[in-house]
Amino acid sequence: MAVAPYRLAFADIARLADDAHVRRWLSPELAAAAPPGRRRPVWLAGRILLAMLLGWEALPTLERGPNGKPFHPQLANFNISNSATGVAVLVGEGEVGCDIELLRPRPRFMSVARHSFSGGLVDWLERLPLQEQLPAFWRLWTAHEAVLKQQGGTVWQISSLDLPLETLSPAGLHLSHFTVSNTLIACCGREPFAAGFTPELILL
Repeated sequence: MAVAPYRLAFADIARLADDAHVRRWLSPELAAAAPPGRRRPVWLAGRILLAMLLGWEALPTLERGPNGKPFHPQLANFNISNSATGVAVLVGEGEVGCDIELLRPRPRFMSVARHSFSGGLVDWLERLPLQEQLPAFWRLWTAHEAVLKQQGGTVWQISSLDLPLETLSPAGLHLSHFTVSNTLIACCGREPFAAGFTPELILL
């Protein structure tokens, strides 16, 4: 079975979202499209990290799919995700999905699981020892988000998925999990991930 040439980068948002990086890596048109306020550093950092991973200076203005997923016909397929102070970019052949979550306490996570996951996954989660439930919840959550992002969906569709416990991905898709700097990363694509697949670019 062929292994797809996925590429992944992870960075601290504060390392990237400054004027020097913006001028080097983003086209003036793309930089001008950045939203104001608190979302601006996150938005800039994701696109700068994409440009760095691809080696594409002056990244052009991106287009958006039906559910808002950014793309550009001249670029490889990619997906951007952020959580807390971190941002990740996954690039691959065919549609890809990436989700990251800072491993942190989450009040009422079991209630969220019952609302969001299939009955089989909830039953499995509830049978785990208490100290294992929260880490397992984050693994399930990131898997669902990565699959939805690969499909161009949104978090509001998470309860529509019925992921198998063995793979946490639908038939025809593949999923990979790993942790960087207390952040859990889930990557989803059409081809299997290489053994030991990890980010090739980490900026902390």
